[in-house]
Amino acid sequence: MPVHSLATVFGNISSSQLIVGAITFALIIFVKAWAGGRKCTWERDWKGKMILVVASPTTTIITLIDTLLHLPSPPQILFLPDTKSPLPESLLTLLHTIKLSSISKNPSAQLHCESLPLTPESIRNFVIKWNSSPVQMVGEGGRRVDCIIFGKGWEVDKSNFLSNLTKNEKEEEIINWDNNQFKFHFLNSFLPLLLKSPLERDIRIIQLISPTWSSALPALASSLNNLTKEEGEKTKKIRKLDLINGTGKKNLESLLCFKHFQIILDTLEAIQRGKVKPIPNPEKPEENLKVRDTNVKSNIKSISVIMPWARDEVLKGSLVSSPLSKLSWILFYPLILILTPSSKSTVQSILFALSAPVREGTIDDTPKVAEQGKEIYEQRRNGVAGGDVIRDCGVVDLPPVLSDPVLAKAVYEELEKQVEKGVKESQTKSKLQKAQ
Repeated sequence: MPVHSLATVFGNISSSQLIVGAITFALIIFVKAWAGGRKCTWERDWKGKMILVVASPTTTIITLIDTLLHLPSPPQILFLPDTKSPLPESLLTLLHTIKLSSISKNPSAQLHCESLPLTPESIRNFVIKWNSSPVQMVGEGGRRVDCIIFGKGWEVDKSNFLSNLTKNEKEEEIINWDNNQFKFHFLNSFLPLLLKSPLERDIRIIQLISPTWSSALPALASSLNNLTKEEGEKTKKIRKLDLINGTGKKNLESLLCFKHFQIILDTLEAIQRGKVKPIPNPEKPEENLKVRDTNVKSNIKSISVIMPWARDEVLKGSLVSSPLSKLSWILFYPLILILTPSSKSTVQSILFALSAPVREGTIDDTPKVAEQGKEIYEQRRNGVAGGDVIRDCGVVDLPPVLSDPVLAKAVYEELEKQVEKGVKESQTKSKLQKAQ
């Protein structure tokens, strides 16, 4: 019967129409494959290693966790969503399903989950608990960490701008970090634990960057500061154009902060090895400048990954606001499926940042041929180093303004002041609550 039904449907179609249909179908497949981008071809042995995934439970993050747990040598994963405790049953059910699916194929796969809201108190409590593990359960350098993935802040979402002070049901003021403040506080609180790790251990700190970052480049000279408290109160009425530009500005700030953070890591490593030498100051001969050996690199590498235009996290937040736009989204969704990458394609650059080998030295763009008849060696897709920016499974260069160390230092120090102020306020409130 199916054969007869198909014959009835397609029996009156001419051969020319079939050829056009076949070409159209092939074109759709080609466009879909092109929109998905490159795939990561590197595989890394993650057996016995630990990855911290600090992110909201979005489609991309869930796909990333599922992909990592189904690797031949899967890592241990500690998922830290910014959801208040207790975690929703729907999230726990989903994570439990992923864990059972991976364990059935590889018993060494491990997935754990714990709430980590964007507050100073939650970071302090997490670091205390991390340090309080029994001695017999950890190594000499403490509990092992091989990678930290910051997967929040790249989505085009109003919640990324809701920072500063909010009130809970008891009308008690609570300090809430925005994404950049949270990353800064978490990294600086966790840094002493990372520095104790053996030098041969490759530790990667990865942040996800929104593809909207380039929209904020024209306004970089005028403002790179966070939204003010008054602007934060107006985010409910924010226009979509402002939302895209606001997300881009915050991600530019993230790029600059990670650039300066890598300089700090390399400097600490140079100091530890005694590779910081004094040289005369040309402006003040009576003083000396301390200059580090730029060839010394830290085993802790900060890497930024520019994400593609994911349909759920970026495109939907950029386009859908009014009832008419929601209807248009539904009508054009088949076309969106073709022109945007799937969640499995979206995570490929993250997998590249996680698994690509360490690159020594700087990138030489001069094409090199290893042997006659061999393909050209692509250095940008064959390794990563601290401070690299990844896009489409390869290292990319940013505009010169984002390579300015003075600007990166200024943005880093401004963020440091904000975090110090918030931590002091949090500690003061905590003492007052205990005194009561």
